[in-house]
Amino acid sequence: MSSARLGGREIRFLIALSRAPKRLRMTWWGYALLSAACWGMQYILLEILFGKLEFAAAYSFLSIANGMLVALILFMIHPKQDWSQLLQSWPILGLIALYLLFGSGAYLFNAYAIREKNATLASLLEIAYPLFIILFTALFLRKIHLNLMGSFGALLIIGGSIVVIASRSK
Repeated sequence: MSSARLGGREIRFLIALSRAPKRLRMTWWGYALLSAACWGMQYILLEILFGKLEFAAAYSFLSIANGMLVALILFMIHPKQDWSQLLQSWPILGLIALYLLFGSGAYLFNAYAIREKNATLASLLEIAYPLFIILFTALFLRKIHLNLMGSFGALLIIGGSIVVIASRSK
């Protein structure tokens, strides 16, 4: 690239660099925030698409294409995958089936909520999913991962969900 595009300072920095730049590791919260941003954009795009296309055809295509794209990306990042472990036992197959059942329900019910109301209100209620994670973790794994501040945050989610439902339930 020319110095006009990068600026003199950047070129001197790149030339002075004697080894490859160190790769920055992403933190768990960085991934979580990127996920939230992606979800936010996806909600808006679904609302727009559902206003322009027939719901079932649009969502079926998007679901298939999304699954294929994620699989392609993961194969590029992790080309040596051992799928034989997925078939190692009936309990593993049962967990996979349950994951697919509940994951499909989550995506489908979310899409219906966006179609029936709008992306903003659907997201304000869908964001209550941490409460279900807390509940299911306590019931099935017998663990609670909350401290006092986390419990306060859970109460805020409950309160916010009640306010949204009460103000916009029609």
